[in-house]
This record gives sequence, structure tokens and C-alpha cells, in this order.
Amino acid sequence: MRNTLFAAMILFCSIQLMAQRHMDPKMIEVIKSKKVAFLTENVGLTSQEGQKFWPVYNELEKARMDLMDRKRDLEESTEDKTVKSEDVYKKLAGEMVGVHMKEAKLIEEYNTKFLSILPAEKVVKLYQSERKFRSYLMQEMRNRDNDKPGK
Repeated sequence: MRNTLFAAMILFCSIQLMAQRHMDPKMIEVIKSKKVAFLTENVGLTSQEGQKFWPVYNELEKARMDLMDRKRDLEESTEDKTVKSEDVYKKLAGEMVGVHMKEAKLIEEYNTKFLSILPAEKVVKLYQSERKFRSYLMQEMRNRDNDKPGK
């Protein structure tokens, strides 16, 4: 379960990172508002739960994005054509793993916070709904790409 959750969170963050690098800020805001509506409905948040939940969830999203920025920086540092030593690559590999470990700890920390706000059933629905939203978003992107002229 923990590995599946970790993999799902990594995928989600990757999708968010790609979206932020290639989309205008207005589109990002549209996606965020769709996500809020989607999660609220699918998790079944009451207004009282939402008032407590969304600030904590937004903190998590901010922390995830900070980690994604760090991952991107590390990955981009390997894209130049300069030859690097084995020691440099070992250090980079260790730093990349360290970011993944921080992300896992972050997810674990926020799982505890979510469980203090929501019933466990709704926390599980949250994780399922995040996956469903990613699928929905990917389908929307595919549809939009297919609708472009020349396709």
C-alpha cells in the first residue's frame, strides 16, 4: 500500500510539473479549480471538513511542488554535455533518492494530518480521487491534442 501510494504521488507530481512548465498560469488555475471541485465531490467533503482540509492539502501541494522543483534542478544538472566523474553521478543519484525519501516522509506526515481531519474512509477516497483526477486530466489533454488541426 505504501509503495503504491508513493508511486501514485510521484506520478501526480510529475504531471503537475509538466503542466506547470508548458501551460499558462490561467490554465493551471482552471485545472486547480477543477481539481478542488472533483476532490470535494468524490471524497464527499462537508463544508466543515473542507474548511479544515483545504488549507492542509494546499500546504502539501506547495511542499510537493518545492520537491518537484528540486528534482527538476537535479535532472537538469545532468543534461549538459560535460563529462562528469563517477563520484559526481553517485552524489547526484544520492540527492535524487534523498528527494524521493523526503517526498515519502511528506506523504506519511500529511496522511497523519488528513486522518486527524477526516474519517479514514475519506482519506482513502482522497487518494483514489487524486488518481481518478490524474486519469481525467490526462484524457482531457489527449482529447485536446487530438482536436488540434493537423491531427
